[in-house]
Amino acid sequence: MMTPDEIAEDNWLYEMHESISIEAIEGFTSGRLCSYYQKYPSVAENVFSIYREAKSVAEMSPTAALLLFTAAIEVTLKSTVLKPVIYGLVHNESVADLISDLAVKNNGLDRFKEVLSAVMSQYGTVDFKNYKISGHTKNIWEEIDLVQKARNLVAHRAEPANPEMAVLAQEIATAIIIDFLQDVLNNLGFELDRNGKIT
Repeated sequence: MMTPDEIAEDNWLYEMHESISIEAIEGFTSGRLCSYYQKYPSVAENVFSIYREAKSVAEMSPTAALLLFTAAIEVTLKSTVLKPVIYGLVHNESVADLISDLAVKNNGLDRFKEVLSAVMSQYGTVDFKNYKISGHTKNIWEEIDLVQKARNLVAHRAEPANPEMAVLAQEIATAIIIDFLQDVLNNLGFELDRNGKIT
């Protein structure tokens, strides 16, 4: 059962989500987004580290690889794309970190599909909402949902992952981390080095 404080926080997060609309993203200036990456140039380093680790264990343990690739997908979208946007929408520097942390804490990606898709298309060159990995029949959001469900079976039921799901998670992680994130950062005038440092 949730405490009154947890209920209040959940309600506040829901209202925050509702207020972050496509119009807000369209009116958002790239300068505010850039300020986050300038302040936190190492925001993607852990993602790159866990991605490399997932690749190194993929053949030996598809289950471990699935967990790590899925974590890399979620952290990339939440911490390196969504959090900087929320940070940029808050015009009070002293609370921007707090609000952006709260907004992405323990919330699934479903609530932020529209916002993430808008950011990827506005600041990148990819229609993230409808994007399909080459040779795949489902769009990337449907595939993210599949790997999250498979990861949850591992994490909450101790069910081993099948190798195909680990491969799918790797393909999604590669598209999001290597292609999409790099694309957005390049279009904002940044580079992303092989260790995830933003310059």
